Parts: sequence; C-alpha cells; structure tokens
Amino acid sequence: MDPVIRTSGLSYHYSRDVQTLHDINLHVERGSVFGFLGPNGSGKTTTLSLLLGLLNNQKGEIEIFGQQLHSNREAILARIGALVETPSLYGHLTARENLEVYRTTYGATKARVEEVLDIVGLGDTGKKVAKKFSLGMK
Repeated sequence: MDPVIRTSGLSYHYSRDVQTLHDINLHVERGSVFGFLGPNGSGKTTTLSLLLGLLNNQKGEIEIFGQQLHSNREAILARIGALVETPSLYGHLTARENLEVYRTTYGATKARVEEVLDIVGLGDTGKKVAKKFSLGMK
C-alpha cells in the first residue's frame, strides 16, 4: 500500500549553527495513528510545518497522498485539516463570520457553514466573538 505521508532525507535548519531536522525518513500508512514525541526544540512543529507547506523544504522530499508537496500543494492541502500550535481565528469575528472568510476562499456554500457549525457544536454561539471562546471551542 502507498503511504499517505512519505519523507525522504528531510532536513531543515533555522541557522547555520542549528540543524533542527537531519535526514528524516517517514512512512505513514493510510489509517494508521502516528505521533511526534520529543522534548522542546526537537523539531516536532517544524516537521508538521514542512508537511503542511508552511515552511519551504530545504532538503529532501515530501509526498502526501502519493503526490510531491512542492508541485501539488493546493490539491494536497484541500484534503487536509490541521492546527499547528494556535488556532488561526479573527478574534473580533464570530464562529460563523470566521467560517465565512474561509467559505469564499474554498467555494463552500452558506449551508455548509451552518452544517459545519452544527457538527462541531458551535451552531448556537450567536454573536459571541472568537476571542471569548474557550480553547476547545477554537
């Protein structure tokens, strides 16, 4: 079976003196559970950021869903939902208004916004702005 995530020789450094990742080779099968464990500064967030295309790959290859990330980023990211470190919300907007920002970008319907709010239990948040949400709500 083809892996859903594959990296080969993935390396990254923030400065000449500090190499955060060195020659990381991942092979994650569809349906498996995979986690990153390690002390602060060991490269967990950097690895996730590289896999999501939030950082430019310096060395090595990244494949997601059998496609090269560097040449298929938009198609790959359309199939992924990820939260790295802190939720990215507009604090002065409601849950519905925040989703409206993304709805236009992704071409979703207004009905889909309502459906998603109901799925995650935020359909009844009304005019409460995101900065007043608990971390779980975010």
